[in-house]
Amino acid sequence: DQVQKYVISVFAAIAWCNALELIVLCFSTFKRYRGCYFWSLLIASASLIPHCLGYIFYIFPLGISPYVSVTLILLSWCVMVTGHSLVLWSRLTLVLQSQKVLRGILTLIIVDAIILHIPTVVLMYGSITLEPFATGYNIMERIQLVWFCVQEVIISGTYVWETAKTLRIRPESRHHKILAQLLMTNVVILILDVAVVGIEYAGYYALQVMFKPVAYSIKFKLEYAILGRLIQIAKGGCSNDSPLSYTPQ
Repeated sequence: DQVQKYVISVFAAIAWCNALELIVLCFSTFKRYRGCYFWSLLIASASLIPHCLGYIFYIFPLGISPYVSVTLILLSWCVMVTGHSLVLWSRLTLVLQSQKVLRGILTLIIVDAIILHIPTVVLMYGSITLEPFATGYNIMERIQLVWFCVQEVIISGTYVWETAKTLRIRPESRHHKILAQLLMTNVVILILDVAVVGIEYAGYYALQVMFKPVAYSIKFKLEYAILGRLIQIAKGGCSNDSPLSYTPQ
């Protein structure tokens, strides 16, 4: 389908442009290049580039070995998806004081990465030559897509809840404005997740796999939309011209 190929190309171009912008933004925004938050955000943003490239090789007849394409896809997919969850978890450390809950969520991320990434990797490699693997991959693709979406909703929901608790003891109107912005940001992220899942279940696999990096690039951009103000709240409302000199773990 020629129209579908054009749409795929547009999605790839958008994701690449956003990825390059995110890399530059990451280095120009943070004062200290260390910590889980910085490295997760940087590496996950960079993974968008090989992820789209792998699918371009996989979908278009360019004479590239499918094993090369699949390797690019899978490595970057693992980094992109779990990297985003680590970004959310690291941001959660700003507002959540319970180390037990933080460890529990981190354990959830690690366990999900193991039980979802490994079968998907095996099935996608096997689907290159064996039909039964292709059937298994189609099933696993939908399972991991939905569950990673649920995982992100759990982490984001915890973040919103803890932020609301923090702001409840600070009645200033600017804090309520920040909470409203945070809620809207998470609504946009949820819409993006639902859109990715919806496209997959509608049967447009090629469009879904190229829209997904676009969706993730938008999610990463949204990280910069509210983080600075939330850091000021976490520090007790102190004024700071460069809020990102203080970063999550």
